[in-house]
Amino acid sequence: MNTLRTSLAVAALLACGLAVAQTSGTKPATPAAPAAAKGGKGKLMTRDELRACMASNQQNEAAAAELDKKKAVVLKERDELKAAKAESDKFESDMQAQGAALKAEIESVKAFGAEIEAGASKMEKDQLKAKQEEYQARANALQPKIDAFNKARNDRVEVNKAFNTRVDAHQKIADDFNEAVEDLNDKRNEWKLKCGNRSYDEADEIAIKKEMNKK
Repeated sequence: MNTLRTSLAVAALLACGLAVAQTSGTKPATPAAPAAAKGGKGKLMTRDELRACMASNQQNEAAAAELDKKKAVVLKERDELKAAKAESDKFESDMQAQGAALKAEIESVKAFGAEIEAGASKMEKDQLKAKQEEYQARANALQPKIDAFNKARNDRVEVNKAFNTRVDAHQKIADDFNEAVEDLNDKRNEWKLKCGNRSYDEADEIAIKKEMNKK
């Protein structure tokens, strides 16, 4: 019987362990003085250096915006899978209760049959016939319940297969998303080391912005 998988990967997924991309970017520089050379530390950046810093920051912000869009999709799928898992858990609980009740009913009918068989020789013909008919009626009423239970269980196999396939696909997407977040964080840390709090000429910034607007 194919059952709902509860592997470590699935458990980790349903624990909501998704990294979230930071969306607050750091500007290439921060005004600190009215002088033409805008605030920061170290040697004044060349225009080429400032251009590279501004371009990389722009790329990082574009990547962050794209990750924000993907995050909404990833979290939506995660929540839907959590809901599907909760529904499946309830189904399994209900099936266990139904199975226990059905087993008890089957045992009761079997015991009634054994009772008839054991006392058949002591019963009148009409009495035996009535008992046998009662047994048959109980058995006939029981069979549809057994068939319905087995059908529900068999149908659930396909539902569980589909769920597990969906979990595997989502796990891959979630892993890729988290890897992209880590990559962006690495790039932002690299940007801080190369560009953060560096001095630059305001005229260079204005010129570079004009270049970017033309593209």
